[in-house]
Amino acid sequence: MHWGTQGGVFGGYRFNQLISVEAAIQYGAQAQTARGCCSYWLSEDGHRYVAPLLDAKGWYYEDLLTRTQWGKLAVQANFDLLTLVSVPDSRWSFNLSPQLALVATKTRLVMPDAVSQKPAQFHFGLGGQVSVGYQVNDRIQAAVYAGMSAMTGERFDNMPEYAHNSNIIWDAGFKVSYALGASRKAAPAAEDLVSASEIARLMAELEASEKARLAAEQAAREAREMAERERLAGEAAAREVREAAEARERALTSLIPTIYFADNSKKIAKEYEPALEQALAVLQQYPDFNLEIHTFCSRSGSIYYNNKLSRQRLEVICNWFIAHGIPAERLNPSVSHGIDNSARGYKLARRAELRFVK
Repeated sequence: MHWGTQGGVFGGYRFNQLISVEAAIQYGAQAQTARGCCSYWLSEDGHRYVAPLLDAKGWYYEDLLTRTQWGKLAVQANFDLLTLVSVPDSRWSFNLSPQLALVATKTRLVMPDAVSQKPAQFHFGLGGQVSVGYQVNDRIQAAVYAGMSAMTGERFDNMPEYAHNSNIIWDAGFKVSYALGASRKAAPAAEDLVSASEIARLMAELEASEKARLAAEQAAREAREMAERERLAGEAAAREVREAAEARERALTSLIPTIYFADNSKKIAKEYEPALEQALAVLQQYPDFNLEIHTFCSRSGSIYYNNKLSRQRLEVICNWFIAHGIPAERLNPSVSHGIDNSARGYKLARRAELRFVK
């Protein structure tokens, strides 16, 4: 149980609406009892018992009283959280204030028929305050606050040791602050006042500047739209060129019939030489085209044998074109596939397909 009175003075500096610092000197007096807490009995020699001893002098904890006087020198930073969520000119404030303090205490232990004086003690304190304030006018602010200081060193209350080991001073109160320095809403000087004609001139300049800004934005928007139209037109033209080239590739490839081989043969039959000559004419006429050659075998025979036969068929056709003046690099990529399991018959599987690519 704690009760008491206190008073003090403080001063500080405000950096902005959110942050300020403050230094304070406080003095207080309070009394503490163990009433309602501990039903122990304290003997005159300082030992604690659960019941009185016969023929021994002592006191119940409930009858003990300590009176403490304390002085505190504190420095704290104030953070007004309402500036983060409220309108800038709000009169209300809500501060969270971490605090460092130097505390001096002097305590008397008062027993029913005795008094024990404890020497003055000095403590370092760490704590803080919470306060809610209201700005009465430009210079005066009123606030209520509650705070605490957790102190180092021995317990300040001079109460004999029992179950509680806290060493904390709680305080709460009401404080009024007066702001020094220039007023936040000082009246304008005479030389700062402008005439109606000057205001009209400034408004005209502002209107002209706004029109110029809108015109510049419109010109930039039109330029972006034109660039986008040109980009889309370029993409469409490139797509048309690409599609035309692909259509020409398909058309040229469709003119060249598939070459079929006899069973277990890599020789080109005479009936397919016109097809090779037709492909040769296309390569000579269109130097930007290459020729892909794909060779296949039927399922007759082993995989190893058919892979070898497929490569031989590819080499025969490539050598034919090279012998007729076509560079080997224009015949890539050409592939020997080996057995074609998807063909509908052995005869259809033994073949070579010619495809033009750009």
